[in-house]
Amino acid sequence: MIRFAATIALLLAGTSLAAAQTLDEEITSFINAEGFEPRDAFALETELSEAWLDIDSLSPGGRVGPIEKAMMLADLAIPAQRTRSDIAYGEILGEDGAPTSFIEIRHFNLGPVIRADTADAYGEENTAPLEDFGVGDHMAWRFVLRPEMNNAAILIEASSRLITDKEASKAECSGRPCLDPYLSFDDVDWQQIDGKLPTWPPLYPTESEDVATPAHAIAQLAVFGYWASAESGEYQWTGGEHPEGARGAEPYRFIAIDRQLGQEASIDTVWRETKLNDDSLSAISFRRQEAAGEIVLMRASESR
Repeated sequence: MIRFAATIALLLAGTSLAAAQTLDEEITSFINAEGFEPRDAFALETELSEAWLDIDSLSPGGRVGPIEKAMMLADLAIPAQRTRSDIAYGEILGEDGAPTSFIEIRHFNLGPVIRADTADAYGEENTAPLEDFGVGDHMAWRFVLRPEMNNAAILIEASSRLITDKEASKAECSGRPCLDPYLSFDDVDWQQIDGKLPTWPPLYPTESEDVATPAHAIAQLAVFGYWASAESGEYQWTGGEHPEGARGAEPYRFIAIDRQLGQEASIDTVWRETKLNDDSLSAISFRRQEAAGEIVLMRASESR
């Protein structure tokens, strides 16, 4: 607890004691939610540092945003590639204007479900072993990150818990059963967007099994929605405008990712932003759909 308090004090230098205590309480409540076990934030950051490709920079990985880092850590925890991820993001601004990010990721392994369906359709003798479909537990993660020095997001605290098969079978991800690999995002009135996303020197591996990694798909949508910038030719997380309607660590940004759930190599990513500072729109969504080497960008909006 002393180390934790000291960390908070360092990060909140210049803020009032009352504000620091309020943030301390928010972090403690968030990280120690029922069933979650604290994880060693320093060890997780160290594990993540092995992925950075910009090793010649002053702060390798320093331009990477909090959601990408959180997704990379959840992804590293299990080897499965047939996954569904559900991300909720909240943010508290300090008196100095610096954001503290509160991120929860529920990361589901759909490999066993897809294998069971394959065996039902073609017979057990004609179905590859489970290892070929993907192994690993369903897991929930909670992360708290904050900008520091030359880093857009440093991990302060983390916790995780296993999600049982029974719980996963009843859980919903973006309005869909989390373990149903056949339900897509197509029930929204998407409008296709012409144009190409900018490219930048990769800060971490951006492709796995012939499609973008979840973190890279998130980064591309972040640039598209102006939550990150690549205008200078280099990627930089900015975070975008903080919503006036946000209260405490309550989530207002939601990202859903379906990866390798079909017969073709694919990843489908939807970023939904709510509590907009807008008189006419209550939410806006961007979608990056990649399948068989083709990428389609879409958007949808919700009126007040």
